[in-house]
Amino acid sequence: MLSNDPDGPFVRRLAAELALFGYRVELATRSANDGDLSGLLARRSGAALIAVDQRGQTAEVIVGERAGAGRPRRERERLDPRRQVDTNAAVLAERFRARLTQLGIAPKSGEVAPPAPPIAPEIAPDVPRWPARRWWLAAAFGASSGGLGLMPDAGLELRAFPLDWLSTSAFGSVSPSRAHVGSNEGSAEVRLFAAGASIDVYPLRRDLVLGLGLGVMVIDAAMTGRARAPWRGQDVSVLVPAAKFESMLAWPLSPRVSVELRGFVGVCSPRVVVRLAGRRAADFGQPFAGASLGVAVGVF
Repeated sequence: MLSNDPDGPFVRRLAAELALFGYRVELATRSANDGDLSGLLARRSGAALIAVDQRGQTAEVIVGERAGAGRPRRERERLDPRRQVDTNAAVLAERFRARLTQLGIAPKSGEVAPPAPPIAPEIAPDVPRWPARRWWLAAAFGASSGGLGLMPDAGLELRAFPLDWLSTSAFGSVSPSRAHVGSNEGSAEVRLFAAGASIDVYPLRRDLVLGLGLGVMVIDAAMTGRARAPWRGQDVSVLVPAAKFESMLAWPLSPRVSVELRGFVGVCSPRVVVRLAGRRAADFGQPFAGASLGVAVGVF
């Protein structure tokens, strides 16, 4: 049996299950040079081989010519992330035994390995690895504040995972309602639009997922002004760059769905200023902060 983590709970339990069936099991560490598994099996003079890839949640079974099966046979098993480690190991061992029995390979007397040391049962159920999908789509509703009062907003994010602990995202948000700014000379209504990209890391990925990230974006402040004579109202759209720091807590409901609570704080440079009759009536963005609650779905 080959594995990149031969001392891991899954590999130890799988070896114990096969030993209980009466097979002689040899454990070895899988290296980057072990590309030709059929050749490796022939050099070790074994009857069959299991190569476990715990990162990819798969196990490849190779039955060699020594087993009388003709040309080497290869089959791949995918582990079910919803099962506990012990259950996955027992299921894979039973399927492996059934294949060998079908090919006429029975445990040989005198070659039975001693049982592996007992493994204490896990108290907590095994949590599906997060993320199970490499591309996620997230939608959220929340509110932000930064000088114009509390403004509700809605956002959409496309998230890619080049690594299990790292993601890059493209996102956009809009404030469904307008903020109102008024004075004796007139009033203005402001709506905010934002679009940008972020990078996040995930130091905790079990029952609760913790994410920390940095983002850059462009904020569009669309302002509609109404003024009393002799002043005149104007419609103005102002684009300003901004950066933000964000944190996220997520609860995985399944390998494809999670609920996310997100908070962020950021700053615009320069700030957005609302002027009425030439005087500053309000400003936004130095700093701004917000929070949202949403759902993320693994697309593929």
